[in-house]
Amino acid sequence: MEYYSSLDASKLDSETPTLFELISANQLEALLSPSLRYILVHYAQKYPSYLLKITNRFDELNLLFRTFIEWYFFKFWQGSFTENFYGIKRVSQTPLSNKKYNFGKLIQLTPSMIEERRKLSPTQIAVSIFEVTGLSYLVEKFNYRYELLYSKYITNQLNAEDAPTPADARKIKLQVLFVKWYPYIQSVWRLSNLIATLSFLSGTTKSPSLLTLLSKINYARLNQYDYTKNEPSASSHDRNVPNRVSPPSNLERVFSLLKTYVAKPSLRSSKLLLGTLFPLAIFSLKFLEWWNNSDFAQTIAKSQRNELEDTIPPPSLLRGFVISGKNPKKAYKSNGLCPLCKEEISNPAIIETGHVFCYTCIYNYLRDSHKLVHIKKAAAQNAQSSGDESDNDHEATKPTSERTTSAEKQQNLKALKFIEKGGRCPITGQKLLGCKWNEATGEFDVNGIRRLIF
Repeated sequence: MEYYSSLDASKLDSETPTLFELISANQLEALLSPSLRYILVHYAQKYPSYLLKITNRFDELNLLFRTFIEWYFFKFWQGSFTENFYGIKRVSQTPLSNKKYNFGKLIQLTPSMIEERRKLSPTQIAVSIFEVTGLSYLVEKFNYRYELLYSKYITNQLNAEDAPTPADARKIKLQVLFVKWYPYIQSVWRLSNLIATLSFLSGTTKSPSLLTLLSKINYARLNQYDYTKNEPSASSHDRNVPNRVSPPSNLERVFSLLKTYVAKPSLRSSKLLLGTLFPLAIFSLKFLEWWNNSDFAQTIAKSQRNELEDTIPPPSLLRGFVISGKNPKKAYKSNGLCPLCKEEISNPAIIETGHVFCYTCIYNYLRDSHKLVHIKKAAAQNAQSSGDESDNDHEATKPTSERTTSAEKQQNLKALKFIEKGGRCPITGQKLLGCKWNEATGEFDVNGIRRLIF
């Protein structure tokens, strides 16, 4: 559409739409069925008892629903739903469609006569509806069937000789023919549509597809005659009054009531739904498509994020972080040496924290980690000599039984502390889930060590 907006309008045919408008209408038409399916599946998850059966038969119900909508627009507007959204209609090919006639002046002089002559016939309307709804339905079903049969064909499951009955053998042969010839038929169909599209682009024809070319259907723009024809007439009620003297019968009164209170309100509501609400839904769909495809939403989000970054002040640094930054601790850096034995790693094994050791080193360390903690604690206590003599003198004044009981309690508490401090990673100090204390053996049961194979 950007290319179309840059063209010179004086050199374009005001009666014939451009190829870009037709492509946009076709792309919009291709979005309708997936959008309806998405909405139906979304609500079917919330109300499965009501909508699950409808979802399972979506293709057939969508075909009927779309066919009714397209029939309405072809009957009143001579074009499909999406083509009417872009102001395009389909007309029958007439001798006046030739380039040697100035069609723009002719339609200005006698619009009603020319529009009635190039009005679509019932056959052309049926072909147009089939092209819009039926063709897409058949192509989708054929593609799905081809994918199923092709997988069986390449695995030699479609063998007519293995069929139990002659009817099954004929069916398998038809399936094999379908698998072989369907890609060629599809290629020929696409090539024919491409040739018709190029002919429309060059101005040779006014039919951009094969079906419209064979059915002698051209494309044109909606004009004032179309809008005037579909406007409700103010004097239509006076023309429908019968010119009679006798009073109406009871059956005529019933029909009149049904027409007044049922038929006319239903027709008005259907026209409102199809003529106003559906185009509004199409506009919303196009807006969402533009919003998702463009970078406008990301630009807005980025600008808002930049504003927040400018308005919110940066957090103040805590004094503890400043002090720790002055004297940073040396971080552990992995190398080819075992952190425990300080030698090259042999039989490498990994623990839960992700660090690698020698298998024997890490296994023995975790199994006897409570003992190692006890040894380190004893070495630290031996270094402290101040204050212990006074405590020993005070303990000597106590009875022997009290001293024995207090000593046992302290030993039990120390043992529990050593057990709690054991079973941890030697680098991070994190408690390992695979290390469990065993009361019977007085050691840690070590699990969760995985050997590495390079």
